[in-house]
Amino acid sequence: MATLGPNDLKQYALPPGWDAARLSQLALASGENYDGLVTDITEALAIANADLMADPIIGSLVCENPEQTVEVGTGVSNGFVDHTEYGLPDGQRGKTTGWMLEPVSKDYKFSWTWDFLRKCRRFQIDNDVQVGMDELANVWEKTILQRLFKSTYTTVGSAGKSMPVADGGTADSTYVPWNLPARATAFAYTHDHRQNLNGITQTNLETCVAHLWEHGIDAPYDLLIAQADVASWSNTTNVTGYVKRADDMIRYGTQTDLASVGPGYIAAIETSVYGPVRVRASARIPTTYAVLYKSYGSGDSRNVMRLAPGPLGGLGAVLLAGQYMRQYPLENALLFLEFYLGIQDRIGAVLFKNTAGGWSDPTIV
Repeated sequence: MATLGPNDLKQYALPPGWDAARLSQLALASGENYDGLVTDITEALAIANADLMADPIIGSLVCENPEQTVEVGTGVSNGFVDHTEYGLPDGQRGKTTGWMLEPVSKDYKFSWTWDFLRKCRRFQIDNDVQVGMDELANVWEKTILQRLFKSTYTTVGSAGKSMPVADGGTADSTYVPWNLPARATAFAYTHDHRQNLNGITQTNLETCVAHLWEHGIDAPYDLLIAQADVASWSNTTNVTGYVKRADDMIRYGTQTDLASVGPGYIAAIETSVYGPVRVRASARIPTTYAVLYKSYGSGDSRNVMRLAPGPLGGLGAVLLAGQYMRQYPLENALLFLEFYLGIQDRIGAVLFKNTAGGWSDPTIV
C-alpha cells in the first residue's frame, strides 16, 4: 500500500524558497529549532498515515486499488443445450454492469498564528499535533463506515454513481447477482442486502448469514455490532450460538465453551449450517444496527470496500503550509486528506436493522 512518507510531507509543508539554513534560525520561545519541529511533525503524520489501514475493523472491510471504477458480471446465461446433428445453439455472452468510487476530501486546520508560533511552548505544539492525528483517524473510520451503511447511491460527476450494497434494484436495475444453482434459485434485480428484522435473535442472524452463503461466500463471517447492543447479542436465550472469547487471565471449567478468536473480537456465534460468525463491537454504530460481511484478511483485494489514492499519490493526509504567512511556514497549517471510496462487492455485506419497520440509514458518530 502506498502511504505518504516524511520526505513528501516536508515538500508539501514548506513553501518554495525555504531552506534548512533559514529554518534553523527560527525557533520557538522554548528554544526548539523550527527545522526539527517540522521534521517531528511530518514523521508523526507518516506514522499516523500508516496506522490508518492498521485499524482492525477498517482493514477487514477495505482494500486498496488504484482503479476508481468497478465492473462486475451480472445474471446468468442460458448455458448448454442438447446437441443435434444440424442445429446450432444460440451464442452466449456475459453481461456486465459497473459503478464508480466517490471522491472524499477533508481539511483540518491548525490554529497556529504568527504570534502563537513566536511564543508557544513545545508541549502546546505536540498536543495540537496529537489532536490532529486523532482527528485524522476519526474521520477516516467514520467516513468508511458511513459509506458502508449508506443505502443509496452517491452521484459522482454528472452521471456516475457510487453504489450501496444490493438495494433491491433502486440504484441500478441492471445489477443481478451471479447465480449459484447449488445454493439458491436464480436472483433478480430486486435482490436486497438490507435486512429489517424484528429482534436480535439466532434466527434473524442466520437469515442474514444465508444472504452471504447463497452467493458462495463461506465462513468465517464477521459481524460488527453496536456497542450498546452487546448485552442483547450475548443473551444466549435469544442468540443461542453465542460463545464468548477466551481470556488468558481466566481459568475456565471443563464444560465451558469458549471462542478461539483474536483479541479484536468479543465472541463468536455458531450457526446451524453456515459456520461461525466472529463478533466485533463499535460505539460508532448506533443501537439496533449491525453489519455482517466476509473479510478475506486485512487489506485483501476481495474485501467488501475499495479505496483508491487521491492525486497526491498515497492513502493518508499531507501537511500543507497555511496561506498569508508572515514568517513561519506552519502559520495556519492544514492537514489535507483525499481519497476515493466505494463498495466493491455489493453482495459481500448484509446490513441489519432491528426493527419491525423499514430501513433507514444510521447516524455514524
